[in-house]
Amino acid sequence: MKKKFIASVLALFTITSLVGCGSTQTTENADAKEPTRQESNKNANPLDGLKQEFVKAGFTVGDNKELAYSMLGATNGYKFDLNGSPIEIYYYDSKNLKEDDKKFYEQAKKGKIDMSGINVPVVLKNDIMIVRADEHKDKDKILEVFNNFKY
Repeated sequence: MKKKFIASVLALFTITSLVGCGSTQTTENADAKEPTRQESNKNANPLDGLKQEFVKAGFTVGDNKELAYSMLGATNGYKFDLNGSPIEIYYYDSKNLKEDDKKFYEQAKKGKIDMSGINVPVVLKNDIMIVRADEHKDKDKILEVFNNFKY
């Protein structure tokens, strides 16, 4: 009986210690400074912001599909459906481009990129490139949202 009592006290002590540690961590996290909206947007992925602008403009925006963005020298890239038709957007970190990646970025500035001998029309603005807009049924509205987007 005495052993059970000691075991119960030790178990209670252990549980209390663990709960105490957990609440200390929660308090520290609660006291942490929340980033301001401007700080959090500054670090946000601009492609996510552009997708949100398409939503605000009334487009039906699909989920991201796998995309080999690094083949175009981009830092990031999304392929998704916009009003039921595919579109691709790419982000270039123009200040940190590797020598090989500059080729596509420079081509994009001129409105076309060469993909294995095929010239693909693109639009590049503020380090974001949009592909397939020229063949989309909502081309004008897409380009309006794209050209007005600021991050």
